[in-house]
Amino acid sequence: MADIKEEAEKKKVHYENIKHDFKIAKSAKTEIDDKIAEWNDLYIGKMKSKENRSKYVAMELAKQIEYMKPNITEPFTNSSHPIRISTTKNEKRARIQQKYLNNEFTSEFGRVEFMEQLADIKLREGTVWVKTAWNYKEENKREVIEHVTMEEILQRGENPDKITQGENGKFTVEYNNIRCLKNSPDAIICRNEHIFPDPDARSHKELRYLCYRKHMTLSQLKESGKVTDDMLEKLKTSMNAGDDTSLGSDRDSKAQSYGYKESANTKDVERQKVSIIEYYGYYDLNGDGIAEPVIAAWAEKQDVNLYFEENYLPNSDIPFYNDVYSAVPFSLWGNGVGFFIKDDQNAKTGIMRGIFDNMALANNGQKFIKQGTLDYINFKRMRNGEKHIFVNKEGGIEDGEFNQLPQSIQFVLGLVDKEIKEHTGVDASSQSVSSANSSEDSNGQLTLAQQRMAGMITSTSELLGKVFNDWLKMAEVFLNNEQIQALFTESEQQDIMAFEESEYTKVSFKVATNAQRQIRLQQLNMLMQQAKALGQSMPAELINELVAEMFELFDMYDKAEALRTYRPEPTEQDMVMQQLELESMQLANGKIQAEINELNAKAQSYGFKAQTEAVTVQANAEYKQAQSNEKNKKAQTHDINNAMAPAKFIADTQNKIKGK
Repeated sequence: MADIKEEAEKKKVHYENIKHDFKIAKSAKTEIDDKIAEWNDLYIGKMKSKENRSKYVAMELAKQIEYMKPNITEPFTNSSHPIRISTTKNEKRARIQQKYLNNEFTSEFGRVEFMEQLADIKLREGTVWVKTAWNYKEENKREVIEHVTMEEILQRGENPDKITQGENGKFTVEYNNIRCLKNSPDAIICRNEHIFPDPDARSHKELRYLCYRKHMTLSQLKESGKVTDDMLEKLKTSMNAGDDTSLGSDRDSKAQSYGYKESANTKDVERQKVSIIEYYGYYDLNGDGIAEPVIAAWAEKQDVNLYFEENYLPNSDIPFYNDVYSAVPFSLWGNGVGFFIKDDQNAKTGIMRGIFDNMALANNGQKFIKQGTLDYINFKRMRNGEKHIFVNKEGGIEDGEFNQLPQSIQFVLGLVDKEIKEHTGVDASSQSVSSANSSEDSNGQLTLAQQRMAGMITSTSELLGKVFNDWLKMAEVFLNNEQIQALFTESEQQDIMAFEESEYTKVSFKVATNAQRQIRLQQLNMLMQQAKALGQSMPAELINELVAEMFELFDMYDKAEALRTYRPEPTEQDMVMQQLELESMQLANGKIQAEINELNAKAQSYGFKAQTEAVTVQANAEYKQAQSNEKNKKAQTHDINNAMAPAKFIADTQNKIKGK
């Protein structure tokens, strides 16, 4: 009893410590939350204006972000095989991993929505956080069969959970079949107001902990299997899942314009949401003085401790990764696009408001009539809109008009637009920065705007590479036999079984824009032309590899793989020549062996001299045999080269590439 009480006291202290960490991390995030809220206000055009004056706001930030998003998402969403793993350690393993990741990312995972959210948050809020996870869901189907014989039970071939024999000698059988509904990797875009990293960390490697707020229903908590019924009863006393951060409250208020309502709770308690804080970090749980990876959780509003355990994830790490638009040195948070074009948007807003106010306060549409120009009758005719009126004074009627705007307005607006374009690298009036025509300068090199965009794609690729590494580690542990058989061929399954843990291949994930692909195609085309000039001096397998890479750049991955694995069947003439050479070699080896046996016999009969001669002859015979083997090896090499790269296949392949 004393041990149980002591253990409860220790756990209470543990929770107090990690809740203290959360309190510090939450307090440290106040300023960055305010900055993100300010950039979001800039995005939706929230700006104060004077009463009875123009309320126009230039939506430059929103427009530029919408122009930039396709350039970031396109390389990841328009290809059927965007993931490529290159390694020198184990090519077979890399191929299998590449096949699995491409299948999950392009088929099972909602990559379009994921990439859209990632690009939007990265540009708008400056920092995006991604959480890796593994989705598992099973279904327990209970089946009861009555009045069956033992033979019928055995014929079914399933293991029953319970068998009961009745008075008539027959049986009542109960089966509980567990069926896997979902068993796949996942990645979640986190709301920045729900992320509370270690404020003392300046990089991901320095993180000692990270707290994550999420909203879960009581049904989801019960389904997870980590929450007891007593805990659920305590949570029912106060159901509240609201956000208490400035950024969270600001986002919820803005979301109301798009159909969100925070207080829209269901009548049944099981579907109402609770605010849960998850703690991922390193903590000395067993008292040995060394901090181990742990996962803990508690209900924030109700202050109910849920679970505190060792990290069960295969990577045993904090499964959160971030990417920034513009990095701030030694910080986990970055600056968004609004940080750079805020002044430009405000300047354009002020100029445009001045123009509209000037026009609104002008006398356009009014008539100015000098006294004595019209008598009462003609004045009445003019007001009634009649066509014929008599004027007493020439030039006595003048029309009001807009005030003349200074030429400097157009000049300043041009400077503002130019500065915005120079920073973002996109222009609504021109082609996308991913197009081949606008992506290069006169020397065929990427422009500065293209280089900036390529840098953003590279950083996004690095973020996804970390996500995919977690996917591979979790897949090696969580995939079941049925999934492995469905995903991989028999030979690939054998290769998987042969892999050792030390042979783990890290994912190096890179993608290219259309402009970069065009440049690479031009380079490969030049190499193919050189290969034709070199002729026989270039290995055939190298030409096949060049053509395969060109296929991949055209998104023809099946043809590229078929070309790499292409092994033409030898002709009948080649097979006859190989058979004749093999028989000739066997005859020569038999003749040489007979000579050696004869000389050995003579050596035994005639003594040491004959034995010495036999040794000399044997050496000569071995030399002849070596020559024969060398000739046979050259013949086989010649046949293999002919089989690997027929001249006709190479010529046809080059003609097809040129045709495209």
